[in-house]
Amino acid sequence: MIESTLILALAEGLVRGGPVAILAYIIFHMYRKDRKSSEETQRQDRVFMEDRLNKIIERDQDTREKNTQAITELTSYLKSSNGKDWSGD
Repeated sequence: MIESTLILALAEGLVRGGPVAILAYIIFHMYRKDRKSSEETQRQDRVFMEDRLNKIIERDQDTREKNTQAITELTSYLKSSNGKDWSGD
């Protein structure tokens, strides 16, 4: 289907616009094909980077939660020791 359309367009270009029109059509067709390919690649890259960023954010949130828990436990321990010697001696 595409090849027959291309052949028909080339034939009409020869009759109506000559070689310049054919060359312009080929250049436009190749540009369009390259543009679609570039957009797809950019979309895939964007999806990859969003996934990666989401994983980094999740890991950061987990680390923050663990740090908060450790600080809370340390604060509780220090309050309960009420000035006792922390070295265990």
